[in-house]
Amino acid sequence: FPPERWWPDSFQNCTRNPLTLLELAGKSLLRDKDLAIAALETLPAELFPPLFMEAYTRGCNETLKAMVQAWPFARLPLGGLGPIPNQKVLKAVLGGLDLLLAQKVRPR
Repeated sequence: FPPERWWPDSFQNCTRNPLTLLELAGKSLLRDKDLAIAALETLPAELFPPLFMEAYTRGCNETLKAMVQAWPFARLPLGGLGPIPNQKVLKAVLGGLDLLLAQKVRPR
């Protein structure tokens, strides 16, 4: 039998494009806002961009704000994010930038 005859559609989609371990970890971390924000201190720099994109997509505003403040790179390229899902997301990102600029001592 061909797989499409006895596999449910949802299972076929899952096996064709399974999430990576990194994507699964990001989704799991973002389920708990406080845990996600606390983890930023020890999060490896290479995990920031995918986690930022996931938080952006999901509209995790407080986590986004904290991520902007803890951003480990010299630049935060917001132009590639695509359309802003809503004004709250944009306000969270800009709020994080405002707080970062107001600090006398810059993180990382």
